[in-house]
Amino acid sequence: MGMIVLEDIEVMARIGLLEEELYAPQDLTVSVEIEHSFDRISETDDLADGVDYREVIEFIREFCGAYDGKTIERLADLLCKSIKEKFPSERVHLVLNKPRYVNKLGLSAIRVEVEH
Repeated sequence: MGMIVLEDIEVMARIGLLEEELYAPQDLTVSVEIEHSFDRISETDDLADGVDYREVIEFIREFCGAYDGKTIERLADLLCKSIKEKFPSERVHLVLNKPRYVNKLGLSAIRVEVEH
């Protein structure tokens, strides 16, 4: 078993509860761990037998760009499930960060984590 780790993918999404959040997309970051077997790709050295992380990044950016919702919990859960369905994986762990209000609220991070 192996793990592909992609950290802090910058995305834009229309998300939030406040009026100012509903009109303009905001910056988020997504980190994802995709666990799957490296057995086949280790033998063939052919990307077709593995997970192309460029496709994962593109999928995440497109998914978030098309999203229009209120909570980061829902976005993270739907995105994690979609990644697991689209790419070969035993487990997907996803972390979604919403940095916009960190300073206003006196926090070091606002994030949710989900796993499927």
